[in-house]
Amino acid sequence: MKQKTLFADVLETVTKYFLILVVLVVVGIFFSGLRVVETGNVAVVLRFGRLVGDTYEEQVSEPGLMFAFPYIIDEVIMVPTGRVMEQTVTTHYTDPMEATTTLDGGYVITGDQNIAVVAASVKYVISDPVAYALYVKDISSLIDRSVSSAMLNEAARINVDNLLTDGKDAYAKAVLGRAQEKLAAMGAGVTLTTVELTNVSVPEEVRDVYEAVNSATVQATTIVERANQYKAGLMLKAEAEATTLIAEANAEFSRNVAAANKDLAEFWGVLEEYELRPEVVKTRIYSAKSIAFMEKLKKVYVVQDGDNKIFIDP
Repeated sequence: MKQKTLFADVLETVTKYFLILVVLVVVGIFFSGLRVVETGNVAVVLRFGRLVGDTYEEQVSEPGLMFAFPYIIDEVIMVPTGRVMEQTVTTHYTDPMEATTTLDGGYVITGDQNIAVVAASVKYVISDPVAYALYVKDISSLIDRSVSSAMLNEAARINVDNLLTDGKDAYAKAVLGRAQEKLAAMGAGVTLTTVELTNVSVPEEVRDVYEAVNSATVQATTIVERANQYKAGLMLKAEAEATTLIAEANAEFSRNVAAANKDLAEFWGVLEEYELRPEVVKTRIYSAKSIAFMEKLKKVYVVQDGDNKIFIDP
């Protein structure tokens, strides 16, 4: 009897502690599902590898306390949506085993078949946490290759002089747009905010040649500008002379026309009187012309009728 009582006591004790252990395990399992989503992050839950929730609000847990089953059942992926991330772009080629790079960046071929060294950094944010959690494994590599591909494509649309001088901003903007299109097509869930060109230069191996060509180009441009300035000066001078000649010709024309009009008016004024008394008019006109002519002479010699010799004193 005592044996049975002892066995019952042991069994009761074991059962009691087992139940306590079970309760503790259940409580532990329950509390292990409680997660804290920190500020600047959201959480996406995969249950047996499948996304939990039918709508965006159900799929994405905002910052705060959330519940999920243990890791065997649920996988909680924290996505940093409230942070701007930055990385350096290093890949400007297709096959990394055959590519040639420098310490300052990768080579690109411009539209005029020149080589330039371009290095860049990119900033981005996670705009679609669901797509980012489901489809992205290595976002850094994905962004690096997308931006590098865009840099190569856009370099082929610009000449080296523009890329090295005032075309940098337009080039960076075009790279940003093309890279974002690639990432959107892949459903990466990220949005590029800026592409900053940290270095744009010519390769060190051809720097001297490029500078010599650039110097010759600048010199040629200077000579052409001077020639154009000289040409502009000559044109202004020629235009001024032409304007003066035209003005003088117009003035001479006006004077001649005025004189002609005066003579014409005199002619028409005399014509009517001439038709009435032609002899009187002829005598008057002849006398007036003779007097005008005689007034221009310094000396007048009167020759008598019959004299055929005229002596003029010097």
